[in-house]
Amino acid sequence: MATMTDIAREAGVSLSTVSYALSGKRTISASTRERIEAAIARLEYHPAASARALAKGRTSLLGVAVPRHEDVDDHVIMEFVGSILEAAHEADDDVLLVAAEDHARTLKVVEEGKVDALVVMDLVEDDPRLPALARLHRPVVLIGYPQDAAGIACVDFDFLSGAMLAVRELSLRGARRIALLTPHRDPTGPVPTYARRAGLGFEMGCRELGLPAPRLEVDAEPEAIAALVAEHLSGPDAVDALVVHHERALPHLTRALSAAGVDVPGALQLVAIAPDDVAAAGAHSSIELPIPAIGRTAVTMALELVEDPSAPPHSRLLSPTFVPRETTRDR
Repeated sequence: MATMTDIAREAGVSLSTVSYALSGKRTISASTRERIEAAIARLEYHPAASARALAKGRTSLLGVAVPRHEDVDDHVIMEFVGSILEAAHEADDDVLLVAAEDHARTLKVVEEGKVDALVVMDLVEDDPRLPALARLHRPVVLIGYPQDAAGIACVDFDFLSGAMLAVRELSLRGARRIALLTPHRDPTGPVPTYARRAGLGFEMGCRELGLPAPRLEVDAEPEAIAALVAEHLSGPDAVDALVVHHERALPHLTRALSAAGVDVPGALQLVAIAPDDVAAAGAHSSIELPIPAIGRTAVTMALELVEDPSAPPHSRLLSPTFVPRETTRDR
């Protein structure tokens, strides 16, 4: 493996001149730089990451605050992390994961210049982290869409439009009693931004069609879901369609409906707001949750702000797509 000394010997320059060429700390002549670059190409020299970072004036590290509390869906979180890692790798950057729950440590990592930018996941309305994040002197991108983002860049799936689309598609297939199924939440606890926007979109979609907008909440436990099916999803007064924004409940719900003899999609139609792989596994019609695209967009936005710190932060919402499968009827 070639070293800087080998490059200096091959190019006929001093070791310090090679160092200056790699780090950019001093100006060198064009002809000298060309000789060094030619030597690097001939010897297939790969400078250390620290030298590349020094040359770019960057750490080439992207910080990602990853939530680990019990309410998060590990499948979703790891899909986000995977997409961020892939996008960062393509940009010749690495990723530093920090625990989102340790906000003080997250801030310290950024303030000490250990990362070029920070991506923050799992946003809630009135998120107490936002004021401190807004004061950081490094770019921050939020995966989430709070009502007040404190001037920080945001990216997310358009849950509002997605829920409205689900209602419209069910209505076009004859549904008239549509309910939204979500996880049970503490009414006094924090509200995830995606939950607020999906709920609002469901209400708007139903109102647009002159329909009531009932909501059902349930824990992702077989017994609780079986009870919900018996009370709300079977019998003459049952709802005739569900928008399911509750990924963990889907497998249990499918089994409970089958056990109760509920004809899907004849008596009950179902549209899940879920990642494509999850919905496809149960042949559920879905509003696709494009997690890989969200993660990649977050990285792109963060690196754009690193390259141009003067650029104003902005927000991006990814548009929804309906994917018909076996839990909805034909139009």
